Amino acid sequence: MNASTVDVVVWNIEADGGRNGERRDLALDILAEYDPDVLLQQEAKHSRERGGRLMHATEKRLKLRGFLAAANPHVDADIATAVYLRPEMFHVAEQKPRAKPWWLHPCHVQAQLGDCPTPLNFVSLHMCYFDADQRLTEAGWMTTMAELGMVTIAAGDTNSYPRRSEPIALPTWEKVTDRAHMVQRTYLDANGTRRSDTRPDGVLIDAGFVDLARHAADHLGEVGKEALAATAGFNKPHQGGPQRIDRGYGVGGVASALEHVEVVDNEDTRAASDHALLIYRFHRTRLERVLTQAQYALCAG
Repeated sequence: MNASTVDVVVWNIEADGGRNGERRDLALDILAEYDPDVLLQQEAKHSRERGGRLMHATEKRLKLRGFLAAANPHVDADIATAVYLRPEMFHVAEQKPRAKPWWLHPCHVQAQLGDCPTPLNFVSLHMCYFDADQRLTEAGWMTTMAELGMVTIAAGDTNSYPRRSEPIALPTWEKVTDRAHMVQRTYLDANGTRRSDTRPDGVLIDAGFVDLARHAADHLGEVGKEALAATAGFNKPHQGGPQRIDRGYGVGGVASALEHVEVVDNEDTRAASDHALLIYRFHRTRLERVLTQAQYALCAG
């Protein structure tokens, strides 16, 4: 913990590290090394079981307070998302049980940073992996987190791609041998041609969200040089190879407080999960200024 920053870590921990914690201890070892103030986790698949044993183990190890998405009994598995917050830094104002229209429910926690008057929304999201139109609907719901006066940090596995071109080229679908995956990650345009699904990113950007990694690459110089690295698809050439499908977004001015973005992809993270770990570091004083000015902006509007 560094009192001058707010460190937000995002990680899709594959299958929650295993029902019996086969990879969970390794994942927690890695997370503890970075000592985050906020953890936005996806695939918290077993964290609700046995009285929340895995969630409480994470709370104890990382010294954070955990929240799980609303239970979802209507899908094949209740694959939760989770938000963990440092209790001495954040006062939780409300946890909102979000469900419709999501396939996997997002975890949405509204918290006060210190004495800041405007609450900060944290959303851990995991968009539908098999249906591009469902993802588009989920992105549409996310625009409710970008309404006037709201300050939001939302991140997770989008199962889709950035709209702007990036150093990593999008898959060449004619060469992708996993044809089911090809259908899942594309949509049909007006001419009946399959296109890489960049629409959720487009919706969020058009609604005012800032792709924090893109912001780092464009505005933070050397600090943001590797921000656009791949986050998943490692060792999956049959699905088009590595891509940046895990992304963090901010709205309400939080990008102005961003000072560091890192994609942690190494031997340890790959042993723990099939997704890289993402770090977004915010300058605390600047973030507090954003959360103070947002109240005045809302009143002025």
